[in-house]
Amino acid sequence: MTKTMNPILIGVIAGLAAAVLMAAGGYFVALSIILIFLSMAAIFAAGLGFGLLACIVAIGTAALANAVLLSSPLAFLMTAAPLVPAAVMSHLANMSRPASEIGGPDTATAWYPLSDVLFAGAVLTAIASVYTTLASPHIEALYAALADAMQQMMADMSGAGAQMDTLPRDQMIALIRVIWPFAQAMQMMIALFAGFYFAMRFLSAAGRNLRPREDMATSLRMNRVAIVVLIAGLAAMFVGGKIGMIGASLVGACAGGFLLAGFAVIHAYLRGKSWGFPGLVLVYLLTFSSCP
Repeated sequence: MTKTMNPILIGVIAGLAAAVLMAAGGYFVALSIILIFLSMAAIFAAGLGFGLLACIVAIGTAALANAVLLSSPLAFLMTAAPLVPAAVMSHLANMSRPASEIGGPDTATAWYPLSDVLFAGAVLTAIASVYTTLASPHIEALYAALADAMQQMMADMSGAGAQMDTLPRDQMIALIRVIWPFAQAMQMMIALFAGFYFAMRFLSAAGRNLRPREDMATSLRMNRVAIVVLIAGLAAMFVGGKIGMIGASLVGACAGGFLLAGFAVIHAYLRGKSWGFPGLVLVYLLTFSSCP
């Protein structure tokens, strides 16, 4: 790739690649998580390597392709909303200024802090999660189906000898209304950063990255303001209704950011130790095996 490549053309190619990967994720459920990561990486590759215009074009192309494929105008917005944080994160990550402006050496460059990039992604992910939940025309039917499935599962377990206290159906649906945006925002946040990480690795190998590749184990941390946002989100969850849903989304997105920062701390701690690799494998297995 050359430095003179058209960012619009790159955006179209990246957007089509992301749309194909998203569509494939719906057909190959076993690989859906990996394919979603790769679709995010395609969007980030356009933004981190070729600028904001390429990223916006990529998001628009992916959203338009899904809208045409599904024959639904709503699919355009439902696809674009979770990808908008990628454009903002790419733009922030590419921002820099001379280090001398903040007391550093004249020959160095200060890049936008990775902690602030991660925090911006978390806030925007929460907003995108709220929008996709409210805009989904079948969300209440999904809540009802999940509640029925959970009640059936508990009934089967009780029949097998386990004593289970089953919540009334309306209370279970109210609980799912809180759990769903929390889990969705956390998953979106993790997928977002995974796309950022793999795109940065790819661009660094290709020599196309604008921002120098960083040591994630020592540089990936969550902004301290996120603690305030997390506490505010927890308080909002007790209000219920739409405010509770917004709070759950904020908590889920910030929790995802703190989880990623925690993994970075563990990577840094285990670096150079003889048992570091099996230790990391055990940590990841314990973490994801406990997820529902």
